[in-house]
Amino acid sequence: MSATATVATAKGVMVAKNHWKKIVYALLILILLLAAAVLGLESSQQEEYGTFPGAMGTIDGKAQVPKHIAQYRELISRYTEAAGIEKYTEFLLALMYQELGHSDTLDIMQASESLGLPPNAIQDPVRSVEIGVQYFKSLLVKGEKAGVDFHTIVQSYNFGMGYIDYVAEHGGKHTVELAKQFANMQANKLGWNSYGDVHYVKNVMTNLSGGSKQGNMEIVMVDNQTLQSIINSMKQFTGDPYVWSGAHPSVGFDCSGLMMWAFGQAGINIPRTAQAQYEASKRISMAEAEPGDLVFFEGTYETNKRITHVGIYVGGNRMFNANGSGIGFSNINNEYWASHFVGFGRLASFE
Repeated sequence: MSATATVATAKGVMVAKNHWKKIVYALLILILLLAAAVLGLESSQQEEYGTFPGAMGTIDGKAQVPKHIAQYRELISRYTEAAGIEKYTEFLLALMYQELGHSDTLDIMQASESLGLPPNAIQDPVRSVEIGVQYFKSLLVKGEKAGVDFHTIVQSYNFGMGYIDYVAEHGGKHTVELAKQFANMQANKLGWNSYGDVHYVKNVMTNLSGGSKQGNMEIVMVDNQTLQSIINSMKQFTGDPYVWSGAHPSVGFDCSGLMMWAFGQAGINIPRTAQAQYEASKRISMAEAEPGDLVFFEGTYETNKRITHVGIYVGGNRMFNANGSGIGFSNINNEYWASHFVGFGRLASFE
């Protein structure tokens, strides 16, 4: 073989080797891309229904609900687990409390209308939870595809799926102003005076301990002597009549006015109304409640606010408060207070 032929053969071999190297590299890259795709798919499946902006921050916490609602925790858990959304169990319990309140209806998740039925048509608690969980999951699926935030999903349980489309067309993030616009639009369309609850998100979230709308004031750390001074400040008015909007000894006290004034005498500034005091306080369970914590109630009079009454817990299932019967001690376990009980909140820790 000539020298020229030898060189040509060598070049051919090198070209062939380089060609195979390129094929091998291409195969390796293809394998890596396929592996990444599989891992990405698994990751997306693991994160299903958790990709809403701020979603994880809004569903953390335990539902702070009375016994007649808490009794359904296991039932809700059974259906959320079957639906693959078990992390929303506590949230749905909080939502149920907003839906049911102290009503005696058997449609405990108010799920009838999601089937196109009249309100309270469902008269089986198990069926209500089954349909309610299914409907909530459908909102999660639609909301995730539309790219809206989690609060839009929450509001849609009250407004219906149309609200998801509306928010998606207006920035993708729920606001009270958007809720008002949608409610007005629907009310005009249907010829109704009003439509839904524009504060639904806030009302549901305040039923969760550690929820995003709770505890916006730092807990003041003080001693037991301060607690005694607060209670003594209140006790001097024992037997005085309840005075609507009263917040000073010169005019008298309503429930939240008494709390604000007495705490203020001890150098602890708290909001004026029962609703604002509830929103500012850290949610705690009945087992955690200590003297000095506030205890909150709902439905004690007609108003658009959820929280309508507040007292200061003094231990032994008793509170000191200003109510329609006057200023004094009350047993929170008696039939009236128990039927309106919401929960405990902490603004100050007494040690």
